[in-house]
Amino acid sequence: MTVARLRRPTHFAGTALTALLLAFASPSWAADFQLDDIRIDLGHLTISAPRITIKGSTLEKDAFLALFSASATDSAAARAARLTAAEISAPELTLLQTIGDQKQRTIYRNVRLADIREGRIGHGESASAAITADGGPSGPVTGEMKRTAFDGFDLRLTTRILTEKAAAGAEEPLRPLVENFEQDGYSLDMGKAGRMSLGKTTGRGFTGRVGPEPLLDIVAKIAAASAEVEKKDAAGDKAAENDAVKPLALSMIAVFDMFEYGSGEARDFAMTVQAPPTAGAKPETVDMKIARMAFGEATPAKSGFAMEGLRFSSGPARGGVDFIGYSGFSFGPALRELKAMLSEPDKPLDQIDVRRLIPTLGTVRMTGLSVDAPPMPPSKEPIKVALGTFEVKAGDQLNGIPTSLALTIDRLVAPIVDTAGNPAAKDLIAMGIRSLDLSARLDLAWEAAKNELAIRSISLGGAGLAQLDASGTLGNVSKDLFSSDLALAQVAALGATARNLQVKLQNFGLVEKLVENEARKSKRKVEEIRQQYAMIANLGLAAMLGPSDAAKHLTAAISRFVARPGTLTIAASAKSATGLGLADVITMSEPTELLDKIDLKADAQ
Repeated sequence: MTVARLRRPTHFAGTALTALLLAFASPSWAADFQLDDIRIDLGHLTISAPRITIKGSTLEKDAFLALFSASATDSAAARAARLTAAEISAPELTLLQTIGDQKQRTIYRNVRLADIREGRIGHGESASAAITADGGPSGPVTGEMKRTAFDGFDLRLTTRILTEKAAAGAEEPLRPLVENFEQDGYSLDMGKAGRMSLGKTTGRGFTGRVGPEPLLDIVAKIAAASAEVEKKDAAGDKAAENDAVKPLALSMIAVFDMFEYGSGEARDFAMTVQAPPTAGAKPETVDMKIARMAFGEATPAKSGFAMEGLRFSSGPARGGVDFIGYSGFSFGPALRELKAMLSEPDKPLDQIDVRRLIPTLGTVRMTGLSVDAPPMPPSKEPIKVALGTFEVKAGDQLNGIPTSLALTIDRLVAPIVDTAGNPAAKDLIAMGIRSLDLSARLDLAWEAAKNELAIRSISLGGAGLAQLDASGTLGNVSKDLFSSDLALAQVAALGATARNLQVKLQNFGLVEKLVENEARKSKRKVEEIRQQYAMIANLGLAAMLGPSDAAKHLTAAISRFVARPGTLTIAASAKSATGLGLADVITMSEPTELLDKIDLKADAQ
């Protein structure tokens, strides 16, 4: 198992802004004065400024300077709570953060904080910032940030999250951290790794709480644990790797559980990276752009996440997605289960019940997928793949398994590629079918009160070919079907009964193409092939199904459909109120016995 190192420069903007605000957490400021050559060492984070100006503070300068003393006994959060001033400003403020072997430096320019009352900052902003980093796997990193601003920042809570831990066994409630946030954009040159930029970012309603460990310590642990996992994986020591994964996972869960991100959006993301080359090939540049990313209330569904206007290219290949997003999705329940499992020191990872780790799925939706790629030899035609809509809606999960599920695939277009050893592709091309335009739908729902599984819709169709629609009801479906005990779930599945089934098959040209292709291959007339198929259907089904009235109706409908393909409908229902079970089918000695147990109607138009 390989776990990527969590030491990347892409999180500079958020980390650096939080640390910038921490610069004012330790002191309490005096009325109107200036401080020179300020330096605050917080271990993994060092903050420095050549000059800081304070106006309208409730503390005198000497009282403030005493807070820098190593002999100070009160916490950073307590000192932040005493911070009240009309304005705090600095022409330049530098943050130096150390994460493993990597050192990240952010220099903010023209920093101004206003309306500061008891550790809460009414408004703050920085005109710009410069970013540098050394020690990373891709070499030196440089970057520039544009204006950054925020309203309603709780400095005291921030310092507590960074430097304190919650009482043993206690879980603090989430509290507001930032009311509003704006960042006008930044760009990074990541050396050999490529370049990245982001346009305007906005957010609101950001909340947080003190976790089981100080956040600064957790970040350091994540970096160290990630490195240890990579080391054990490279050595092939799986047992030791599993032991290293547990603390890494617990640390990451702790960070996830400490924050709620409210809502917001980021625009105009662009990235250029070099893809790892294959043996003997030149490295290719990959370009990616995203018009908009949003979360929470800023999404069309007013929850979850959304990405709009994704475009990518690499050499002659290119593609994009108009929209991809989710709503109603939550990792929360799964992470709580995972945390409990990982806290069992003697339990191996391979014994974890994976079904307990299924998140709340909600709705996932993607629209407007398109991919254009070079021809695949021996074909000379470019490959074009497209998808109109893909959507999955899962609801009312029981033991992690959805009891209702709706799947939609609309206009999946894919080419037919003529390759060696693929006779089906050759036949399709011979019939004039150069690409498939497919759509499908599945809609299921379990009704607990009736112990029924309603198959509301199963649909599969190809434009210009055919369409199959089916629906039905399964009875005797108990909640044991969703049990985490696999044996119990299997017993429940085997005990289900079929109560009714409706099928409709519509021909939009596929049958004619099949008949014409067979006529061409056998060098016979199309009408001869059609008559032959109709006769086979009539006589063959009659022999198989027997002389009953139901058999005659079904045979006549199918034969008529083959002779003049249009629409074939079949409806069947079990004569028994409890339905037709697997045991009923297994004990049948002849297929004709099935027709004695069902009421059947069939028609062809």
